[in-house]
Amino acid sequence: MIATLAPGWLLGCVALHLLPALPGRGTFSALFLAGALAFVLGWRRWREAPDAPDLRAHGLILLAAFLLAFSSSGWRSAVRLADRLPEALAERELAVEGYVRALGAADETGRRFAFAVDEAPAGVPSTLWLLAPAARNAPPFPDAFWQPGSRWRLRVTLRPPHGLADAGVFDREFFWFSRGIGATGRVTAPPTALPGTVWTPRVLLERWREAARQRLERTGARHGDWLGALAIGERGGFDDDTWQTIAATGTAHLVSISGLHVTLVALLAGGIAAALWRRDPARLLRLPARQVGLIAGVLAALAYAALSGLGIPTQRTVTMLMAAALAFASGRFVSSWSVLMLSLWAVLVFDPWAVGAPGFWLSFLAMGAIIVQGSPSTQDLLAPESASLVGSPPWYRSLLASGRDLVLLQWRMTLLLAPVVLGWFGNVAALGTLANLVAIPWVSWVVTPLALLVLVFPTGFFVGVFDASIAALEAVLRFCASIPGAMLSLPPPPWPVVLAATAAIAWALLPRGTPARALAVLAGFSLIFLWQPPRPGPGEARLTVLDVGQGLAVHVQTAAHDLVFDTGPRQGGFDAGSHVLVPYLRTQGVRRLDRVILSHPDNDHVGGWPALARVVPVASVLAGGMDESGLAALHPLALPCSRDDRWEWDGVRFAILHPDLADPWKGRGDNDASCVLRVETKAGAAIVSGDLSLRGERHLIATLPAQALRAEIIVAGHHGSKTSSAPEWIEATGAHHVVYAVGYRNRFHHPACEVATAWRQAGARAWRSDRDGAITAFFGRNEPTVRAWRAQTQRYWYSLWQEPSCEEEHSP
Repeated sequence: MIATLAPGWLLGCVALHLLPALPGRGTFSALFLAGALAFVLGWRRWREAPDAPDLRAHGLILLAAFLLAFSSSGWRSAVRLADRLPEALAERELAVEGYVRALGAADETGRRFAFAVDEAPAGVPSTLWLLAPAARNAPPFPDAFWQPGSRWRLRVTLRPPHGLADAGVFDREFFWFSRGIGATGRVTAPPTALPGTVWTPRVLLERWREAARQRLERTGARHGDWLGALAIGERGGFDDDTWQTIAATGTAHLVSISGLHVTLVALLAGGIAAALWRRDPARLLRLPARQVGLIAGVLAALAYAALSGLGIPTQRTVTMLMAAALAFASGRFVSSWSVLMLSLWAVLVFDPWAVGAPGFWLSFLAMGAIIVQGSPSTQDLLAPESASLVGSPPWYRSLLASGRDLVLLQWRMTLLLAPVVLGWFGNVAALGTLANLVAIPWVSWVVTPLALLVLVFPTGFFVGVFDASIAALEAVLRFCASIPGAMLSLPPPPWPVVLAATAAIAWALLPRGTPARALAVLAGFSLIFLWQPPRPGPGEARLTVLDVGQGLAVHVQTAAHDLVFDTGPRQGGFDAGSHVLVPYLRTQGVRRLDRVILSHPDNDHVGGWPALARVVPVASVLAGGMDESGLAALHPLALPCSRDDRWEWDGVRFAILHPDLADPWKGRGDNDASCVLRVETKAGAAIVSGDLSLRGERHLIATLPAQALRAEIIVAGHHGSKTSSAPEWIEATGAHHVVYAVGYRNRFHHPACEVATAWRQAGARAWRSDRDGAITAFFGRNEPTVRAWRAQTQRYWYSLWQEPSCEEEHSP
């Protein structure tokens, strides 16, 4: 039954997370009762023929699982949404009491931590994700604060969880929602200690993990990033270069505590415990050594998984190990597939939001592939008696057979998981099989045991051996990553294409004799390689103002060319180049940029340029407000923006309206030196004005013909600041749509009330990146159309923030 129940439960969870909004609780109650009725009817039919249930029994159980998962998960999701900070309390200083629940990573901005609230004003959620700032004038935090379970009174400013909304960009709102975080914020005053300590299983676990983290930090290991990842599951310590090497070789699964590591620990612990138990014959009479090994293995797996933070792959592995151990101890035969389905169901019952994590799909698909494919060597291990009847082969033949099976299995898994990896990340390690052939046994049997030995015995000898083992591993990975074509980057296909390609490749990997295997291979890879995101046609253009927070980044695409205007900010651990532009461009199938325009040197406009330039080839660069040395540092062919710059791509005309290289703009680094771009098609025009201020706008009006300033869509200058958008500029452009590139609840209160009012009174519809996410204007054959990313991809956990009215902004 579990093989029918688990897929139905999975479908119910997936269907829930595709909803744009949750229905009422009455709907969930009715669906739950319907699911319970379907389960009772299905159970009765199943009991009539338990060995061969009919199709109707399977259908009823599948329907019951779907309804029960959808309704129960929906009810739990509604509870979480109700425990979210209301907008009325945002940015207000509040007093809260509670305890430190878990500690996060530290960076240049400070250290983050989860805080469980006991007492607070009405509306404050039960769990907060807070920043203890590290600025020079930040409040001090005593060492005792960093003990999970310690109780404190805090002064905090909070805001509802809100993330960036762009195609291909990590959905941080879902990340917070899936972890029960109802608000984010920062501590604004020194904390006040409260008596007592909270002791819960979670707190005990976090104290254990924090003690292990501090123990590892004191070792002084040169490869502390690997040590933290393999010992306690902390992957935040890798620098960009190391992580790119790991990603390019398809070995990212080895630097997280996955099912492979947990199984290894279980095998080692169980084998050692069984060997020690066999040393005393009297103990064997009381309890067989094999059962002792099973108990020790499961307990060790539980401890290691808990130390790693109980990620989805470790949850799956521990559940499967426990189910297999119970079946073995009871003397019952349970198929590997049933154990996998039991693990799938258990994970989703515990965490129905796991379906939104790539690790969930990759972990269960990989294990399913191993079970379906199997290997002769594994079967021999399970049935050694049959080998003894025909004689043992030479040791080298067994080794070669095991190596061959490992290569085949790794190759099959790489093929099967390729569509899913592309769907999530937009790239796949083409040489992953080669790198994993060396890395899997080395990490499994050498590096991971050494990491655990360092955790238990943090002596110089073990640390030195561990560092040497990682140095050897990194040398191999760098060699594999340096091979041309090691990383295959493709635009992430939509999920229907991913599912179809995965099903086709899975069919092709079935045993010999399965019909149409060659056709399935051709179909699967054709779906992956031939799919391309749609581009504008000749004479058409697509302009997208990306959601990069408080900054500006615009992508303009024609039939065969791509341009980026500004690259967003880089600050506080956030880099718009690597976190927004690169993944977004990958989803659009952009492998090179024909031109990048950097309006002026402010960080919120050029901060993401270095990260973008490292990954995406750029043919030419135009920049404003920079001298010759600044231009040379940007790009070998970088030139200053000039009003004389005009070009045409695919029937779309581009023109730089500002600055004029004649005085007074030449060499200036302020906002009035910003490049201003105009994009014109037959359907209309758009103007992107950077941070141009009132003086620059008046200069354009005075020196350019009126027709050169007309546009249907305009990206407001300086994010809608009151230093831009003069009344005469608004009249001169005559725009029907105005886009404000602003950060959520930014400290500058952009757009300014008077600017927003002036554009609204002029008849322009307002679009805001903080409210709408990325805004895309398409210039086709007729008048341009504008759409917002949040409206296109609405999910029930999205923030429903509405910008305050002018009266609210000016109220005391």
